[in-house]
Amino acid sequence: MIELLVVVAIMVVLAGLVIGSLPGIQSKVNRGKVEAFMAELESGLSRYEIDNGSYPQNVPTGATLQARDTSGIGGATVLYKHLSGDWELKGSIDFDKNEKIYVSKLDYESNKSAKEPRTISIGGSFMVVDSYGTPFRYLAQPPNISVDKRQTFNPTYDIWSVTDVSNPTDEEDQARHITNWQN
Repeated sequence: MIELLVVVAIMVVLAGLVIGSLPGIQSKVNRGKVEAFMAELESGLSRYEIDNGSYPQNVPTGATLQARDTSGIGGATVLYKHLSGDWELKGSIDFDKNEKIYVSKLDYESNKSAKEPRTISIGGSFMVVDSYGTPFRYLAQPPNISVDKRQTFNPTYDIWSVTDVSNPTDEEDQARHITNWQN
């Protein structure tokens, strides 16, 4: 009987350890999903640049973290328009018009009933979102802008996810963002 109680006690302790580690595991899984989706978006942006000669433009309105974040959120709409194939921004792809799709299944119609949507609609605007449900941030300046006037970290474009942080413009939280300019 004592042996049975010891076994049950060990099982309870192990179950507690497993349950306690679940939030960390889920966070790691979500982060991996964001990184994979960001790589897919970057691949689509590269194909877009090859076809059009430049990346879709979303010019920053300032160099502060707040200005970059505000402008970057608008970039989620730019990403949707240029990569999904939904140029008319109606939520679905018109295959009769042969619009170029740079990232598959990015249109709103493909995502509106998905368990983890890649696109959401807010006030009639379609935005590309990460696995945390927050809009991807995207900034790109014209390719001919001088280096001293550039407000992006990369010469091409900046794309980032604020992940699950509460204040996306806080410098300490920014270190946890998933970006294309830091490891």
